[in-house]
Amino acid sequence: MALNFPNNPGIGSIFTDETAGFSYEWDGTVWKSYSPASASNIKILDDISGSFNGATQTFALASSGVSLTPANAQSLIITLGGVTQEPGIDYTVNTTNITFTTAPEAALSFSGISLGPAVPITYANDGNIYIRNTYVGAGTTGPFSFPEGYAVGYLDVYRNGVRLSSGTDFVGTSGTNFFLTDAAAVSDEIEAIGYTITSIINASTSFDNLNVTGITTTNRLQVTTNANIAGIVTASGGFVGPLTGTATGLSGTPNITVGVVTATSAIIGSAVTVNSSGVNVSGAVTATSFTGNGANLTGLNIPAGYTELDSMLFG
Repeated sequence: MALNFPNNPGIGSIFTDETAGFSYEWDGTVWKSYSPASASNIKILDDISGSFNGATQTFALASSGVSLTPANAQSLIITLGGVTQEPGIDYTVNTTNITFTTAPEAALSFSGISLGPAVPITYANDGNIYIRNTYVGAGTTGPFSFPEGYAVGYLDVYRNGVRLSSGTDFVGTSGTNFFLTDAAAVSDEIEAIGYTITSIINASTSFDNLNVTGITTTNRLQVTTNANIAGIVTASGGFVGPLTGTATGLSGTPNITVGVVTATSAIIGSAVTVNSSGVNVSGAVTATSFTGNGANLTGLNIPAGYTELDSMLFG
């Protein structure tokens, strides 16, 4: 079975075929077999024993001065005072930090090994990497509907098993259907495969120039450079940094603290805090607890139950 690798990967990108269980790394030219626990990915952790004081439990992890994010506690081998610690019981990890159940005493020695990094991956199966539809010829050139949608330029069409040439034998430019140049016979079987360009299913990483156009759900949204958000943001305890663009809805319990945000629809949540003169809202606010400071609100319907309105501008 052929593997459907992501298009336009960055150097160091990891692709895993969950069916076979094999992983591959893009080196800029070819995909090479990859194992997170290979020798090149095993790292010696920097010594953190100098920070042990019998009170501090959480420490930042690094290797040769470079911050390190373990996949989980089990991917580390940690030794304190010559005694190997049990992952998940004696210590846990969260992003780049390790937290000990009992704060290490100042006299304890430390050694640590990381068996491999945390890697955001894609997985290959029907519906994620590609979508396949089949049709009966019916003596027509189309249109043949592709209801799931496809990225223009990433559609393959076959007639009776023979791959057709895009632009010559078929035209697919709408993203939702395609036409044949020559009418298919009633007995012809037409098959169309639309490919996903790139899909990150679950990731713990940093993104540059992230453009969110759909529904985003996050426990903590932190933006340190300008981001364009056009869709519904569902946040819980979120810190929203300098944003530009329009949010059609903010739901959950967002805490908007800085930046320029224009919301043209509802801010919905059990508790909403807005602390920025750069936040402009025109629409309904539904919240059992609404705290605002310096925001510009126009034409709002704010129900009973909010706790504070400070320095608000109403249109």
